[in-house]
Amino acid sequence: MRECLKLLNLTRTASSGFQAYGCYKIMVSVLLPNYNNAPYLKECLDSLFNQTYQDFILYFIDDCSTDTSLEIVATYPQEKIVIIKKTSNSGIVDTMNAGLDAIDSKYIIRMDGDDISHPERFERLVNFMEKNPDIAVCSTDIETFGFSSELRIYERNPELNKANLIFGHSIGHASSIFRTLVLKTNNIKYENLFWRLEDYLLFYRIMKFGKTTSIDGAYYLYRRTAENENPEINVRKLTEYEKFYSMILADVGLSPNIQRLELHLVLKGLKPVSHTLSVYKKYSREIITSNKKSKLFPAKELSFVLKGALRRLVFKLFDKNKLSKAELIYFLISDFKFFRYYLGTRRKKIKS
Repeated sequence: MRECLKLLNLTRTASSGFQAYGCYKIMVSVLLPNYNNAPYLKECLDSLFNQTYQDFILYFIDDCSTDTSLEIVATYPQEKIVIIKKTSNSGIVDTMNAGLDAIDSKYIIRMDGDDISHPERFERLVNFMEKNPDIAVCSTDIETFGFSSELRIYERNPELNKANLIFGHSIGHASSIFRTLVLKTNNIKYENLFWRLEDYLLFYRIMKFGKTTSIDGAYYLYRRTAENENPEINVRKLTEYEKFYSMILADVGLSPNIQRLELHLVLKGLKPVSHTLSVYKKYSREIITSNKKSKLFPAKELSFVLKGALRRLVFKLFDKNKLSKAELIYFLISDFKFFRYYLGTRRKKIKS
């Protein structure tokens, strides 16, 4: 049943960095940060206003665009739009937080100005959240298009989503719906601590206060551009991951020294293998032992996640002939998935 929510007073002073117009009470708020998305904005907004679920208000937060974005959004039903105009360009984190400060609804649905929502996305997400009050965040699978095309299927198990945070988040940020109460009660916002990892950090903060999951179906289309594939971005993000993992290791109770950070980056798949398998197994045991005391992650699921990381590492070592016969025999016996992989590879070698 729709909640009765207090009216928003969205008027802001110049010192707060933005101005807003309109007063609403609503079930769903759509948080859409925008900066120069004019070439794609009509396609994005059309996908919102063609939703089968229409009980929403769109919060359009503009980060001082220099294109025709504001003119485009002005052509849509203004009774369903709150436009927040920032007075200075300060980036996406500040832009999304400006929206979070203004929003006072039961749910928040994320949307980016160059992406597309499936017509049933809002309906599916809201229905799921109404039936599952213990869920704080729910995403959908994502289909990418543009520069590259792939289907991203996200984890459904809430406990595995918590454990996966040892390496990264495993639900789709852009495709998510958030339970507003969880964010505002615990003062959770986006943070600028790690460049381009604000979504990872957000889910890491939420972990202590609620469950996260994903529903089946690619209800979000994510536009990939050449900028997403820029190698310089990946190099810089490697440094940011290293900083993030330093925080996680400290939280789990381990000293984030240089060796541990390197091992962590390898297990994540961000760096090439540089040690023997036994070194990575020992490091994984350190994490598990320390986590038993800190209880940062669910123990059973953390062991599962680390075992998966080690299995992927074994594949890499095997492909590069860096696995000893004893280690190979052990994994053939103990891991059926690796056994199938080994047999498949052997058949290919025989045929060739």
